[in-house]
Amino acid sequence: MNSVTEPRLSFLRSATVVAVGMAIMNVAAYGFTLIGTHRLVPEQFGAITALLGLLLIGNVASLGLQATGARRLATEADDGSLAHAMLQAGRRTAAGLAAVCLLATPLLMWLLHIDSVLAVLLIAPTLAGLTLMGSQLGVLQGSQRWTELAAVYISVGLGRLVFGGGALFIHPSLDSAMVGLALGTVVPPVLGSLFLRGASGGTPAAVKSLLRETAHGTHALLAFFVMANADVLLARGLLDGQHSGYYAAGVIVAKACLFLPQFVIVIVFPALANSPGDTAKLRRAILAVAGLGVCTVLGTLVLPDLVVKVIGGSEKYGALGPYTWMFAIAGSAYAVLQMVVYAAIAQQEKRAALVIWAGLIVLAATAVILHGAGMTGVRILVALTSACALLLAGTLATGLHRQSASQ
Repeated sequence: MNSVTEPRLSFLRSATVVAVGMAIMNVAAYGFTLIGTHRLVPEQFGAITALLGLLLIGNVASLGLQATGARRLATEADDGSLAHAMLQAGRRTAAGLAAVCLLATPLLMWLLHIDSVLAVLLIAPTLAGLTLMGSQLGVLQGSQRWTELAAVYISVGLGRLVFGGGALFIHPSLDSAMVGLALGTVVPPVLGSLFLRGASGGTPAAVKSLLRETAHGTHALLAFFVMANADVLLARGLLDGQHSGYYAAGVIVAKACLFLPQFVIVIVFPALANSPGDTAKLRRAILAVAGLGVCTVLGTLVLPDLVVKVIGGSEKYGALGPYTWMFAIAGSAYAVLQMVVYAAIAQQEKRAALVIWAGLIVLAATAVILHGAGMTGVRILVALTSACALLLAGTLATGLHRQSASQ
C-alpha cells in the first residue's frame, strides 16, 4: 500500500468511528425528545425544552474546554501532565458553572415561568457533568484516541435516553425528566475518567493557561451558537404566529444539516491545530463539510414530502414542502461557518468572535428592513440567514489565510 493511500484509509476509518458514535448520540438524544412529546403534557414539554435550551447554551463551556484540550494535546508533547492539567481545568470550570447556576435558580425560574425548584436546581449538576466531559473529550480528541472518543459520545446519548427516557416512563413529570437527565450526565465523565486514569503532574500555572485559552475559545463558540439560533428569534418577532411556526419547523431541517458534518470537524481539528498555517487542509475540510451539505440539499429537493412528514406532518406543515431545500442550504452554510470558527480557534485567531457578533448585528438589521409577510417572509429570512453565514465564513477564512501568509 503506497504512502498516499494509507493516510486516507486511516482518516476514513477514524471518521467512520467518530461519525457512528456521534450518530448514535444524536439519535438517542432525539429519542428522549420523542418520549417527552408523548409522555409529558404540552406545558411540561415546553418547560423541559426551555431547560434543554439552557443546557445547550451552558454546554458552550464544555465545547470550549474540548477545543482547548484538543489543540494543546495536538501541538505539544505530553508526558501526562498536560492531560492532568486539562482535567483539573475542567473540574474548576464545572464547579464555577454549577455555582453560577445554583445562584441564578430564582432568576431562571422567573424568566422561564417554571414553578419547580428541583427541576431548575438540577441544571447545575447536569451542566457540571457535561463540562467535566468536555475536558476529557479534549484530551481524547487531541490524542487522536478515536474509539474511546466515540464511546464517550455514545454514552452521552444513551445516558439521556436510558435515564431520562426511563424516568419519564416511570413517572411522566418535569422533575422526573430532569432527575433522569442529571443521572444520565454522570455516565460520560465516569467513562472518560476510566479512559484517562493515570494522568498526573499538572501544575497550577498550566491550569491557568488552559483556562485563559478556554475563555477565548468559548467566546468564539458562544458567538457562533447565538448567531446560529438568532433566526428563530427573528422569525418569532417578525412573522405572524403561523408562519413563525413554519419557520421553527424548517429550522429542524437546518439543525440536522448543521450537526451532520460535525464528525469532520472533530477529526480534522487536531490536524488544523498542529499546522495552523496549512490553508490546504482547511480548504479540504470545508469542501468535505460543503459536500455533505450538497447531499442534504439534494435530498430535500428529491424528497420534500418525506422531509415534511418527518418534521411534523403534511397536515400541519405542508406549505413548507417547496422550501425545505432553503433550510437545508441555511444549515449547511452554518456547518461551513462552524468549520471555519474551529479553524480560527485552532489558529488562535481571537478576533473571530467579534466578526461573528458584527455579522449578527447585520443579520438582525437587514431582517428588520426586508421582512415580508407570510411565506415570503419565511423565504426572505432563511435566504438572509444563509447569505450571512456564508459571508461570515468567507470573511473569517480570508482573515485566517492572510494571518498565516504574514507569519
